Amino acid sequence: MDRASTFSDDETLELLRTKFVSYAPSVTEMLKARGPAGDLFRKVVNQRPEPKHSKQGYYVCTPDGQLLKGWMYPRPDDGTMKRYLKEVLEAYQAPEDVQVLDAAKMDRHAAPLPPEGGAVVEVSAKLLEAEWQQTNVERLTLIRGAIGRDRMWITKAEVQDLVRGSLADSLVERMIRFHFIDNTRGIAGAWKPADLKELQLKTTPEDGKLKIEGSVVLGEAGDRHFNVKIQGVLETKGEAISRFDLLAQGTHSEKTTKVGEIPIGESKLAIAFALAAPGESCKVPPLYSYEPGNYLRTSKLKVTELLHPVK
Repeated sequence: MDRASTFSDDETLELLRTKFVSYAPSVTEMLKARGPAGDLFRKVVNQRPEPKHSKQGYYVCTPDGQLLKGWMYPRPDDGTMKRYLKEVLEAYQAPEDVQVLDAAKMDRHAAPLPPEGGAVVEVSAKLLEAEWQQTNVERLTLIRGAIGRDRMWITKAEVQDLVRGSLADSLVERMIRFHFIDNTRGIAGAWKPADLKELQLKTTPEDGKLKIEGSVVLGEAGDRHFNVKIQGVLETKGEAISRFDLLAQGTHSEKTTKVGEIPIGESKLAIAFALAAPGESCKVPPLYSYEPGNYLRTSKLKVTELLHPVK
């Protein structure tokens, strides 16, 4: 919804790029982060009086943490963001003395970094076909066609496996459990190991490429189901991944809403994986990377027990 309204305006984007330092953290994690970054974040967000039920929203502040503008509504944006940015710029006076935050005290649980020597993959999810209840609510109309975005981390050991022409069990499980997710309208729960009902996967090394095809069946008792077909091509160059093109798509259904609204019956969900371009966006943590010892877990997996060759 924010991408379709607030951040679809070119003038707003230009203001943010050239006149402000933009920061988009996980509110949940930063509210409990230890160290100076967490202290500064809480100082800023606690200056906004409304709404009291949530700290989500937008904040414009000085480098020393004085709130200049803070708001959550309206959603979708009606031009409020651009108007507030211009008002702040017109009245802004920079503070004379700003204390530098001690980077050595950064809480890496709240701001985790990609695994050293690994790789980052962009993940995009979209409902290609879905039936919805009739609505006149603009917010719902916008987000029904939204693209869910995330990143997938690959460890150094998993990269080395791909260089040798094999796909690590740990990477397969991470991709399925944490990224075969409908996150197009909000945060959906990760799949539990027991939700992985069936997995068939065939990997074929060919001319420096690793071709992948297969199927996955995921299911929660009485609730969410996802029957998926997988196709992909992975390539390496030297000791690094040079291509990670993979598409997972199939029928998705859900009976209990956790994100405000769900389609009627079955829908067609597609999830695309592509190697991330270098840059700041690579540092944005995956949604479930805040679960230490779980997201990057590489041992005691159940995926091998379900792995069967494609006939």
